[in-house]
Amino acid sequence: MLNTFVFPNKILFGPGSVEELPGQLKALQVRRPLLVTDRGLVKAGLAGHVQHLLALAGLQGPRFDEVDPNPTEENVLAGLGIYGSEGCDGIVGLGGGSALDVAKGIRLKVNHPLPLAEYALEAGGWNKITGPLPPLAAVPTTAGTGSETGRGALIIVRPSGAKVAVAGERFYASFSISDPDLTLDLPPFLTAGTGMDAFTHCVEEYLAPRFHPLVDGMALEGLRLASDNLVRAYRNGRDVEARGRMMIAALIGGIGFAKGLGIVHSLSHPIGSVVGGHHGTTNAILLPASLEFNFQAALPRFRILARAANIETAGLSDEECGRSFIAFVRSLNRELGIPRDLSAIGARREHIDRMLPLCLADHCHKTNPRPCTEEDFRRLLEAHIPG
Repeated sequence: MLNTFVFPNKILFGPGSVEELPGQLKALQVRRPLLVTDRGLVKAGLAGHVQHLLALAGLQGPRFDEVDPNPTEENVLAGLGIYGSEGCDGIVGLGGGSALDVAKGIRLKVNHPLPLAEYALEAGGWNKITGPLPPLAAVPTTAGTGSETGRGALIIVRPSGAKVAVAGERFYASFSISDPDLTLDLPPFLTAGTGMDAFTHCVEEYLAPRFHPLVDGMALEGLRLASDNLVRAYRNGRDVEARGRMMIAALIGGIGFAKGLGIVHSLSHPIGSVVGGHHGTTNAILLPASLEFNFQAALPRFRILARAANIETAGLSDEECGRSFIAFVRSLNRELGIPRDLSAIGARREHIDRMLPLCLADHCHKTNPRPCTEEDFRRLLEAHIPG
């Protein structure tokens, strides 16, 4: 059986590496980049800092900072309008996964006129990504989503309101810059949520049943790095070593999307569409019960997950290793101040019926270790939304 393994763009990593951004853009013949970011980074001064770096190198360009926490097709079209009217020839995505995904969406739409839903993974949209794509630099300011090294974007599309994956082998950023210095002022609750996003990516990728030994090895290393460093970064945001290791865990998680995710994401994507809330925090809330759901279907793999999380497994059965790993995840959530249920982000029981069709349509559960039915999704949602 033929297997194809595709890996991502060039990655520049290390404290101060953002200083390389202008030179990398010039090497791609970019002269007028559109900076795509969000209002929080404008307020924090990071967007201004990057614009100053670009201006010093003669790379004057406009800024689009109207990115929503859960990115939408409207965000993409608004940014596309600025890209065209300002004569841009490249894009810099600066921020968390939302800003990076909007930047990817703008990049696609420059030469691809169909609605974004036409390019969705479920619609075989990668076959329609045939036109040229302008250069894109992905510069994350969180350590979580992995969008900087992922080959897709998650965007809420109209008219369905579903969060869909637009993906393909040509969708990788031209290059990414992972600079831990850009994450040093990330507040604790975002450090926790984004960090658990990376943690969840690595766990679900390792449990996904597709054959991809390269991702398996990296996912375990990402899990080890997150297990060792997330609490450190949460307790001391200025710990640049812990911040850097979390950025590596995040970009590993982004690479691993090529193998697939699981039920956690098929729950959290609809929650983001219907209710909102921080995606990584939602993943963290859902992860322990989702591991319980997958327990018997992936039991031998839980021993390896436990070892990667530095849990002593000698003398334990596979089941005991699995229970220890799930207990570790619950303990990690408590230590990071993760809410116990989805009411913290405004989810209510009456939202469930709107979420269920989106759960079933989501692509991520197709690589879950255990098949997922509508009743499974309902049961897990009800377990996390007080009646």
